[in-house]
Amino acid sequence: MKHDDRLIANLKRLGLTDYGARAYLALVTHGPQGAAAVAERSGVPRSKVYEVLRRLVREEWVAASGTRPLIYTARDPREAMGLRRERMNDELDSTMMEMRTRYDGVVEREPPNAWMVRGSQNIAARARDMLERAREEVLLLGALYLREELEAMVQVAPELRRRGVRVRVMTRPTIVTAEGEIDLVKELRPLTEEVRTMRTPMIKFIVTDGRDIMIMFSPVVGEVPDVASSVAIWMPRSEVAAQMKGNFYMIWDGAVSSL
Repeated sequence: MKHDDRLIANLKRLGLTDYGARAYLALVTHGPQGAAAVAERSGVPRSKVYEVLRRLVREEWVAASGTRPLIYTARDPREAMGLRRERMNDELDSTMMEMRTRYDGVVEREPPNAWMVRGSQNIAARARDMLERAREEVLLLGALYLREELEAMVQVAPELRRRGVRVRVMTRPTIVTAEGEIDLVKELRPLTEEVRTMRTPMIKFIVTDGRDIMIMFSPVVGEVPDVASSVAIWMPRSEVAAQMKGNFYMIWDGAVSSL
């Protein structure tokens, strides 16, 4: 078997040994098989293959079935790698928060970092990224939404539900744009059932985990926002996001549920 060096190198970056990466790749490529076949197709020495396979089973890369001989089956790479991506993201977030706390203690007199985001595609991509990185909570306040942004958020909805991320929204029932009326309650319902309506301003705040915040603006003529000219300010600063989270919940109880 001619091994794909790039795939093996990437699997090793995820924590597999060289033999483990070769054995897993052989099982993914050729399907369920016994230890002898894995050794032959992967190049793992027979004297090592059982130890390698036991470790792959223990680390949830591979499942074993039967009695003797055992048959080994690769777990779906999307499942196996998705599990590791979640763990790595959690560890990265935890480390980042601890390091940020120390860093902020040193530079607290400096102005908070902020990035301007322009263009509907870029704003939609930033909103989606914020939701994809959320681990506990997403808060949305305001009535300014781009169609591309709504579509991006709804695409992330199944993953948010799977991770148990709570999404709460306060918005107007509808907004009128140059392209027509948008039923915001209907559009946002696939994202969450926790939607409350009120006369919110023609801006929007997104707050994730009390950690990141994005504020979106657009020119407004009368009651019609010029969504094509929207801009956003993204700040990955917990002190700013936490302040807005507190304001959100002050308003939340006074808003009217749309259900």
